[in-house]
Amino acid sequence: MKTILTATDGSEGAARALDFAISLASQSGATLHLINVVGGYGLPSDVMRQLSTPGSAWFDDALAADSAEVLHQARARATAAGLGSVILESRHGDVAASILDYARERGIEVIVVGKRGQGRVEAMLLGSVSQKLVSLADRVVVVVP
Repeated sequence: MKTILTATDGSEGAARALDFAISLASQSGATLHLINVVGGYGLPSDVMRQLSTPGSAWFDDALAADSAEVLHQARARATAAGLGSVILESRHGDVAASILDYARERGIEVIVVGKRGQGRVEAMLLGSVSQKLVSLADRVVVVVP
């Protein structure tokens, strides 16, 4: 195994998934990819679109800053555990689709996600990201409880 992707939103569930992915990458010598998808903050996509209008650039800036912070904290956790090869990616849009697109683009072999992240409202309405990934992925998906 050479490539592992972990999706993180800064939640406790994502932290458990990150720890598992770090361990897996350490054991296999794989490169760890970390992704945060802006849009996974518990708000339905149509609400996110309404908030992301040209007149609300401050909102986009706040989301981008939050995404960067989540990714930098995750990388710090991975490097503190001894991983040297960590790649960060921030995307916008549907969370599951963005994760799958990135995995296909980069030839990711394993996707590691938490069972539940921060998007509880959207999950109740549309189903969780982990459920969508397991259903739609064409590669191994590990869901960490």
